[in-house]
Amino acid sequence: MLFTPFAGEAICRRVATPQVPRGTPNMEPLHPLDHAAWLWHPELAAREPGFVLFRLDVKCTRAETVRLQVSADLCYALGLDGALIGRGPDTGEPTHWSMATYEIKLQAGAHRLEALVWWADHPQAPEGRMTWRGGFACAGLDAAAERFTTGTAPWRVARLTGVTWGPKLNRSYHVIGGSSEVDLGKFDARKAKWVKPAVVRERVQFHPCGIVARGWQLHPAALPEQRHDLWRGGRVRAHLPKWTTAQGVKFVAEVAAEKVAGWDALLQRGTALRLAARSEATVLIDTDDYLCGYPMLEFSGGAGTRVHVEWAESLFDREEKKLDNTPGPKGDRGAVAGKFFFGFGDTWTLGGTGRRWMTSPWWRSGRYLKVSVKVGAKAAVLHTLAVERTGFPLAPSAKFTSDDATLAPVIALSERGLRSCMHDIFVDCPYYEQMMYVADTRIQMLLAYVFAGDDRLPRRGMELFDLSRGRRGYPTMRHPSAERQESATFAMFWPLMLHDFALWRDDLAWLRTRVPGLRALMEALATETDADGLLAKPPGWLFADWVPGWEAGWAPGQLEGRRSALVNLQYLIALQRAADLETWVGEPAMAQRWAARAQDLAGVITKKFWDEPRGLWANDDAHGTFSQHAQALAVIAGLRVPEVARWADAAANGLAAATIYFQHYLFEALGRAGRGDLVLERLEMWRGLVKQGFKTPIESPEPSRSDCHAWGAHPVFHLHATIAGVRPTSPGFRTVRIAPQPGARREIATELPHPRGVLKLNATFANGGVEAVVELPAETSGVFVWRGREVKLKAGVQRVKLGAT
Repeated sequence: MLFTPFAGEAICRRVATPQVPRGTPNMEPLHPLDHAAWLWHPELAAREPGFVLFRLDVKCTRAETVRLQVSADLCYALGLDGALIGRGPDTGEPTHWSMATYEIKLQAGAHRLEALVWWADHPQAPEGRMTWRGGFACAGLDAAAERFTTGTAPWRVARLTGVTWGPKLNRSYHVIGGSSEVDLGKFDARKAKWVKPAVVRERVQFHPCGIVARGWQLHPAALPEQRHDLWRGGRVRAHLPKWTTAQGVKFVAEVAAEKVAGWDALLQRGTALRLAARSEATVLIDTDDYLCGYPMLEFSGGAGTRVHVEWAESLFDREEKKLDNTPGPKGDRGAVAGKFFFGFGDTWTLGGTGRRWMTSPWWRSGRYLKVSVKVGAKAAVLHTLAVERTGFPLAPSAKFTSDDATLAPVIALSERGLRSCMHDIFVDCPYYEQMMYVADTRIQMLLAYVFAGDDRLPRRGMELFDLSRGRRGYPTMRHPSAERQESATFAMFWPLMLHDFALWRDDLAWLRTRVPGLRALMEALATETDADGLLAKPPGWLFADWVPGWEAGWAPGQLEGRRSALVNLQYLIALQRAADLETWVGEPAMAQRWAARAQDLAGVITKKFWDEPRGLWANDDAHGTFSQHAQALAVIAGLRVPEVARWADAAANGLAAATIYFQHYLFEALGRAGRGDLVLERLEMWRGLVKQGFKTPIESPEPSRSDCHAWGAHPVFHLHATIAGVRPTSPGFRTVRIAPQPGARREIATELPHPRGVLKLNATFANGGVEAVVELPAETSGVFVWRGREVKLKAGVQRVKLGAT
């Protein structure tokens, strides 16, 4: 809220942290930052909310490059000479607290390094941000140590007032923190009282008896700096000649462009907008995109002017109070006329002294912005209305083309959804929760591999879930989180994450560091089995899918005390994946242990849940209900494959249908059953999202709470891995199986990022045959499969031609 937009990596960039010696965090200093004191404002108690500005003035006799390690609790914005140069820390937990190393280029002369740090507890702070207490630490590396390290260098601190926390979004499960109201007349470093900081934790000292210092245990940030690019654009779709912060504002009609030409010029060309004294206006801005970021507004003049910015994913057709977890139905996401705005955001009151930038304490998201302005006694000028985009800097390189023109918009929608849910952690949804859930994240990781071959954020996610393990070894349902949430069904997806990583990427050495956690989970699950070897009631929320009629998404039968096929099929798959992982890391005895348990469990599952009269897998041991979920999991587990016609069409066969999330596993099963053509048919729902004005995949069947849930981006994975049929078959993608299932498509081309380059397939299909050009990267071999026949593949370019028989 104090700095001008990002100065750019030419001035400051996040760099890899120097190699860390082995040792025990907080029992001995392991990093330069461990030699720094943690500081805070002396007037603020340990867990008292506050905004604190740290400042250090330095002089350089010549141009130089300095390296600093920085961290803070809860959040910091780092500034140099008034411009933003970094944000952090990466989301973590106090026992695995992130620190970043920055390389800063300083010209000769005087410079001012500042860190705006804010701390608040929940619910003002996002629930996905864990904390110990407020604090800030900085360490200069090498020759810069004495000049920059907190506790040694002459840092000063000021407490900035004028911030009031407001409520969260009403009528929805919304836990990204509270709204804020900022009086910029008070929130002003020029008026602040500067004092000597208080030391809230001394530098780490070696303790020969193993006593570990309390608080933050530092670990180097493994991720790059998040995005800081400035987005400008959009257009005004509706206008009201008044100021309003009310929820449920109705926009009766779209506004003519000429009536809001000044606003559009500001948005699209950066032309300053003069707002007359004592005037009021509310505009609805359509970004025609889905943005995650910090609103960036630059004003001058207009002391006392109030500005209110709210975000929404969509407008609502109407309010229906009987609906749970959403104000009402939304309808066409691209329509605004006659619809109602329910949003969430921030408010500022201008101080009226010169040009000044303002933003929110935490990032927001959505497609639509409602901006209300109530000008004071003097005119105000709005120079900039933009968004500093944030998120993981994903660089997609995959390509998929076909003769089906409807697929490209689905791919674009999916990519936008994935990007919006990739930050310093994967998030389930950017608007409502911003938390990393195991089941969501497993799908998002696969998409990161397919879209970009990027495993940096997946590694971080798997590591954080490993760190979350409690209750005899179970990873939590979501992590990091201020509130612990448990789910055995989600925990059982963690081994699948590790298995995916082993196949799609190439780092078994790193994977071995996760194996102790894998074993802890598998042993914990074994303690929950009954006399038959089935999981009767493992811990937590046994979520399966948001199926209408399944209470809170619970696996059917569990709440009634019956044993669930869905839960036990997940257990079987987890055992199978654990056996593979142990084999790949060179532990055949452990592999045999899990494989034997899996074999025994498969027999019990068949005996208890296969329903011979229906020719289907039952949901529970009472055989009263059936679902696509049970059939899909059984097929993935390698059990008996029911006749596809009995379960592919849920409605026709009286089965509970998989919703958006679980259709990933339905598509997996259809692909394994050789019915990729049915996967393509079921993409009609995603084609419908495009037609209905969505910019990102939806969370669940309408009326949906969230319009941006990356678990719904899985069709892109299946276009490459099921329709084009490209899948790794051994660790490190050393071998590949290419088995296209084009359905009615006549042409398919795919380029997939690979640990050793790019894998390419260009195939045409006619008269039941295929002609393909395949290019495999170095050290990669495989097979091309078509209608039961196989052609061996090797590294390099080769042609494949197979007829109908």
